[in-house]
Amino acid sequence: MTTPTGNRKTLVASIVVATMVLASAAYFGLEILRSAAAKESRSDIGSVKQTTNRIVAVVDGAEIAEAELLPFLNAGLDKAIAVDRAINKVIAANSADKLYRQAAKTAMQSARNEVLASVFINQRSLEVRNGVTDKDIKVFYDTRVKDEDFTTFKLKFFVSVDAKEAQDVFDGVGRGDKEAMAKLTWVRKDGEHYMTAAEVPYGLGVAVKKLKTGQRLQPVTVREGALVLYVDDIKTNPKPELAKVEGEIKDLLVAERFNEDMKARRAAAKIELRS
Repeated sequence: MTTPTGNRKTLVASIVVATMVLASAAYFGLEILRSAAAKESRSDIGSVKQTTNRIVAVVDGAEIAEAELLPFLNAGLDKAIAVDRAINKVIAANSADKLYRQAAKTAMQSARNEVLASVFINQRSLEVRNGVTDKDIKVFYDTRVKDEDFTTFKLKFFVSVDAKEAQDVFDGVGRGDKEAMAKLTWVRKDGEHYMTAAEVPYGLGVAVKKLKTGQRLQPVTVREGALVLYVDDIKTNPKPELAKVEGEIKDLLVAERFNEDMKARRAAAKIELRS
């Protein structure tokens, strides 16, 4: 059975629609926030960044700007070597366009879509984020962050490929049978074993929230077989103060609004699926 690792206690992990901005990135198969470049290893890289539009070479009419040197410079290459590598790159690109026109065209279209989609995600996410107000965050906190979302459960489980064996353990636990109880193991292995409903594997948190201490969930089929969940203890926790979760709430609002924006754009788009 897949169990959570680490003592994660994300403050708003249990809030109704926990779709972080990363979910928007997954929508495109792209990273929303492209990391700047790798660690800078040369002192003159800063000046390059200040003049990224300056042309450093021209190859068969194709210009090479300083911006194209950054990947090489950030890899630790000398600037002269970086220019040389950039020239080779352009020569290879021009050759591909001449010798392998169709393959080059396909690759260019794919690269264009990825680059422009990344630009849209970055810019639109920033615009959406700037549009989230303190009032929006307060309303979200008051209406959607509930004390019950922070209740934690200490759970044990048993799983078997034999449905009858799982049912026998379920029945035995109900009777308080020591042998059946001994077959249960902690869902969360670390710490005090507590987890929120949102962290319960296989999306069973909703069902677990309906149980009381000492109760168990009827055997349910999962990847590994028939699963029995037992509630060893429940700890009621108050929701955190607004100041402690406003950053996460803002992320959630950005994700929701960005996704709504994308849904509207998709609905307005003319899409033709072809075999």
